Amino acid sequence: MKYFSKDKQFCNFNLHYDTFYSLDYFCSCMERLQVKNVELIAGHQSLFLDHNGIQDAARAKKLLRDHGLKAAAVSAQSCRFRYQFAVREKEVQEQTFQFFANGIRLAAELGAGILQVNPGWGYWNEPLQDGRERAAEMFLRLCRVGQEYGVRMACEALRPQESLMGYRIQDIRQIYDMVDHPNFKVMIDTCAMGVAGETIQQWFDTFGSENIIHAHFQDGTPYFHMIWGEGRRNLGEDLRVLYENGYTGMLSQELTMPAYYQDPFSCDVRNLAALSEYLY
Repeated sequence: MKYFSKDKQFCNFNLHYDTFYSLDYFCSCMERLQVKNVELIAGHQSLFLDHNGIQDAARAKKLLRDHGLKAAAVSAQSCRFRYQFAVREKEVQEQTFQFFANGIRLAAELGAGILQVNPGWGYWNEPLQDGRERAAEMFLRLCRVGQEYGVRMACEALRPQESLMGYRIQDIRQIYDMVDHPNFKVMIDTCAMGVAGETIQQWFDTFGSENIIHAHFQDGTPYFHMIWGEGRRNLGEDLRVLYENGYTGMLSQELTMPAYYQDPFSCDVRNLAALSEYLY
């Protein structure tokens, strides 16, 4: 069965391009694949921002337009960088807020209505609840910026090796309830979800389809972010559950295996071929 539209809901995340390939190259590859929607990582040399400001977005906007692409979401670098949502040090908190606020502004400039976020992490030698409270406070401040610019946040879980305070569905639910703002929503990441032993249906049962607005949707073992067909997930079953729950967000492909960075385009070709059986 064909569950979702390639033009409207398939999305490629440029994470496996961002270190060694320019944004120009990524956009030209997406045009060759006839992909229409992209998620962009921000905070690296091709799409730079920090707490002081953002690069002129005009060039990135022109690249997207020239290649027939729509920015569906922006992810301000928060896993391999100095900024993270539950930061404790007072002197870094304001810089962190400004960084992610600039991510919201960049998303708005590019026409993306979503800033993809995660719960961040506290220190493992402090109560986990302390980190959740700091993250919720940061998110609430950012929601007010997002409301001004028309950008919502979509929060995913991380794996336990990345964040003990935010790797289970109940952790994300607690943070979601603490923030309690219409601009704060959640997203599914099939890798983190699989590592936690959770299911897509549990996420919909917990949050409802109206609050799940984005997805990092990739194969896994379950630990890794893999091309469909290279892991152990059931692609058809995963898509069926999303479809039957009325999911209307993007199926964003987050591919992070080291081998994929050597030739990301060929990986995208293989991945899209596997997905095409279910896309119309």
